[in-house]
Amino acid sequence: MKIFQGIHPAIVESLRNTALLTDDEISETMSYFERRCIKKKKFILRAGEVSREKIYINKGCFRRYLIDDHDKEVIINFGFEEWWVGDLESFQNHRPSIYYIQAMEDSEVFSINEENLHLLFKAIPKFYDFDNRIIEKSHFAMLKRLAMMQSSSPEEKYLSLLNKYPQILQRIPLYYIASYLGMEPESLSRLRKRLCNKEKKS
Repeated sequence: MKIFQGIHPAIVESLRNTALLTDDEISETMSYFERRCIKKKKFILRAGEVSREKIYINKGCFRRYLIDDHDKEVIINFGFEEWWVGDLESFQNHRPSIYYIQAMEDSEVFSINEENLHLLFKAIPKFYDFDNRIIEKSHFAMLKRLAMMQSSSPEEKYLSLLNKYPQILQRIPLYYIASYLGMEPESLSRLRKRLCNKEKKS
């Protein structure tokens, strides 16, 4: 089995097992992508810009947020290693995005623009099916998040987040996590303290 230097094992595994690509097809697929380093706090997309590429996070993490009517940042989601990040609607429809996407750490990504993506679809049709699965998975994940935000208690939201992203407290400041959960930072601090005291008593 071929070793792909510098590429996160998860994307190789996904291309092998989900896209069903051979190692030669994986090498050809990655040749359509550009490897880029993104410094912490740098933006890969700002509101008003059209998203021109799809981006796979090889290393690092990002946050996607918008500015509401009260000029307050509302975090939509975070993206970590093995995730695709961007604004799919803007990319597909060539419309200005409503989102900002910012690196939370020094990061490394693989990006592909629309022209190269279509060339890749023609060269390796199996990647077209794989791309559609990514879109479908992203759609279902967003619906699940919306349902959770509407129906779950603050404690349930917080514990679900920790279960899904065990490393998030070490990588994301608490005030960003509070925004993602739809809470004020002070409320999140009280919740964490209450959970900590509950754990000590048990």
